[in-house]
Amino acid sequence: MFSCIGVGAEKPTVTIYTEQFPPYNFSNKGQLQGINLDIVRTLCERTELECKFELLPWTRAYSLVQKNPLSGLVSTARSPERESLFQWVGPLVSSRTYFYRLAKNNHIRPVNLAQTANYTLGLVRGDVYEELIQEIGFEKDKNLLKFAHHYEYINLFFKNKIDLILGSEQTLDYQLQQFGYGGKEVVKLVELPVDKLQGNYLVFNKAIPPEIIERFNQELAALKAFDNLKLYRQRYTNE
Repeated sequence: MFSCIGVGAEKPTVTIYTEQFPPYNFSNKGQLQGINLDIVRTLCERTELECKFELLPWTRAYSLVQKNPLSGLVSTARSPERESLFQWVGPLVSSRTYFYRLAKNNHIRPVNLAQTANYTLGLVRGDVYEELIQEIGFEKDKNLLKFAHHYEYINLFFKNKIDLILGSEQTLDYQLQQFGYGGKEVVKLVELPVDKLQGNYLVFNKAIPPEIIERFNQELAALKAFDNLKLYRQRYTNE
């Protein structure tokens, strides 16, 4: 199946990298799970592709999937800059993205996107939102502070050292629960339009045969036709 990339007759194992991005993909007591990871696991089974999953920091996972010919990555936002780097399966499940502040910080009241740039924002280095927020007016080391991991800027946010964080309607509660918060401590502000990103995808290294990508997309279409992925969303949300 993968003889074109030198694997030979033996059925290869493809490593699917992922990051801590609940509820889409995350580690729960050592078990990798999540809406999109569960979908990808099903797609691997239905296409009879041997897959193993590995949780890594985002920047490392994003780098490795471009180097390892037998690899993929989930969940990955699709953008024009990334289009030619990978082969794409999706879209999977995603949700709308907003700026949030601490509930006690009543003085932080942006009413539009332009006004959000009057405050400080924390973000992971290499985050796909970087370009979008720079277009709004955020500048590195001025009002945009970049970190290696989510927990670094979330800790500073709750210590009132950073004014704003970004989160989606489905992911933020999961992220905050990891720090002992339930979501009532934050207030949803202005929506960040992310249409340019086209949602979350599974991407594969370009060495993976195109027929594999086609089969994955066909099986995903079949899952969507059955219940629009509702079964997978219900496992992790109140839908």
